[in-house]
Amino acid sequence: MEKLLVVEAEKPLCLQLESVLSLEYEIVEAEGRSDAMKLFLQLSPKVVLLGLGPDPVGDPEGVVGLMDGMLKLRPGTKVVLLALPAQREEVHSALQRGAYDFHWKPAGLAELQVIVRRAFHLSEVEEQHLALKKTLERTTAGIEGIAGQCMALGQLFAPRQTGQLQETGLSYRARLVRVPPERRGRGGESEGEEEGALVGQMTLREARDKVERLMVEEAVGNSGGNMTRASELLGVSRPALYDLMKKYGLGKKVQPPVRY
Repeated sequence: MEKLLVVEAEKPLCLQLESVLSLEYEIVEAEGRSDAMKLFLQLSPKVVLLGLGPDPVGDPEGVVGLMDGMLKLRPGTKVVLLALPAQREEVHSALQRGAYDFHWKPAGLAELQVIVRRAFHLSEVEEQHLALKKTLERTTAGIEGIAGQCMALGQLFAPRQTGQLQETGLSYRARLVRVPPERRGRGGESEGEEEGALVGQMTLREARDKVERLMVEEAVGNSGGNMTRASELLGVSRPALYDLMKKYGLGKKVQPPVRY
């Protein structure tokens, strides 16, 4: 069972959260900032529910400073804020500084459940993407190393041989390996610059932003601009959806992406 760290001073709200979320996650409650950071380091939770409020140790930035510390140590952590409507400025600042999402108090538990599930799901997707990227980098490095030591394989990766191996698996792998600029392929273009540049050039944050933008475009487009329906499709609150649309410069009449 995944661990969900809850940092919230209002005990009645904590009891509500535990009564519902404990069915899916192992709830770990923190008392104050120092205890929260200690538990964060010990448990490495993928998702943190963080209630905005006065900090017990008097940090001028409150719990937003605590969030900054968590994200600095583990940038992939998904921090979901619990805040009052009067704390809009604090919420907006926290979202700009890396918070994943937010939900207004008193918490609508059904909607909050969806937000937390989506946060865990995205965390899992990002971990899989990172593992795949590392595997691809190791595989590519291994192929390049073998090609450099073996004359026969080196010829397979040379652009002048590509035309003889157009439909083979070896030809496909050759195009994935970066080719030095001085080795020109057909038509005078460098195959390494054209296709090899695709390997390992996208950071994890860039990949996440790209996927997130496509999801927002598709949800808003498929819902015909109905923001309530679009937020339900994405599993986020309407204010969070508006922030995402503002982040990516999207309007309400977004056309759904073409599926191939």
